[in-house]
Parts: sequence; C-alpha cells; structure tokens
Amino acid sequence: REEPTCYECKKPGHFKNECPNLKKKEKFNKEHSKKKAMVATWDDSDPSSSEQESDEEVANLAFMAIEEKNEDEVNFTFDELQNAYEKLFNEYENVCLRNKTLKKNAISISKEIESLKNENNKYINDIESLKIENSYYMNEIEVLNVSSKLSIDSKEENEKLKLEIDALKRTFSKFSNSSAKLDNLLGLQRCVFDKAGLGYE
Repeated sequence: REEPTCYECKKPGHFKNECPNLKKKEKFNKEHSKKKAMVATWDDSDPSSSEQESDEEVANLAFMAIEEKNEDEVNFTFDELQNAYEKLFNEYENVCLRNKTLKKNAISISKEIESLKNENNKYINDIESLKIENSYYMNEIEVLNVSSKLSIDSKEENEKLKLEIDALKRTFSKFSNSSAKLDNLLGLQRCVFDKAGLGYE
C-alpha cells in the first residue's frame, strides 16, 4: 500500500494535519499575534516612553519573526514542483477516464432499463389480452354447461314421453284386442228376427 504524502512538506509518511512544519507555523502565528498584542499594549500603556525605545522593540520583534519564518519556510525545487504537478495531472486524467467510463455505463444501464420497461409493458398488455380471452372462454363454457343441462333435461323428458307412449300403445293394443273379440261375439249371435234355418222363408 502506498504511503500518504504530505501536501505541506511533500514528504511521505504523514498527512498535512500531522505535518511538523505546519504545527511550527501555527505555533509561530500564535506567538507572533501575542507579540503584536504586547507591542500594542506597551504603546497604549506607556505614552511617556520614547519613540526610539518603541522602534527598537518593534525592530527586535520583527527580526525574531523573520528568523522564525525563515526556519519554518520550506523551499521546493523546480523538479519537485514538476513531479508534483505531473502526479496531480495523471491523477486528474485517471479520474476523468473513470468518470467517462461511469458515464458510458450509466447510459448503457439507462437504455437497458428502458428496454426492460417496454418489454414489461408488452407482457402487461399480453396478460390483459389473455384475461379478456379467458373471460370469453369462461362464458362459452358456462353457455355449454347450460346447454348440456338442458340437453340432459330434454333427454330425460324424452325418456319419460317414450315410456308414456309405450304405456299408451300397450293400453290401445289391449283395447283393440278386446274390441275385436267383441265384434266376433256379436257376429256369432243371430238376430231374433232372423228365421233362417227354422222353416221360415
């Protein structure tokens, strides 16, 4: 794993907020602010002091500040700056390349999502059509069931009628036989006024 590089001193092994040079600068700024405040206080509290003494104090403080600043100041060579720039530029190009790839992937995914949406809508329409078709066939089945029931009822009614007709036929046949026998009996009997065979003409 690559060690972190400090952007303050450009040295590896720590981050900027952990840099000793940065801490020295912060310490110097605090002390310098305090010294400025002390100079202002001396000027305000001792108006009778001579201008020469004040100038000497200010000069001493400024000299001390310059010395401390020179100690904390970090100088970079052109090669170091060039290397840092190239490193940042390469990182920038890598980020741009990754961003371009991500954009392509996002466009591809968006197209795929749109295609899936259209396909889903097609399936929804197919399902609705199948529902309508199923409803139609269910109605047809219901009609056929009713027709079948009517047919069964008609068949049963026909059977009953056949039985009744057969019964009537048997009754009529018996009646016809009885009528024929009666006619035979009547034909055998002679009329009381018929004298034939008795010597009458």
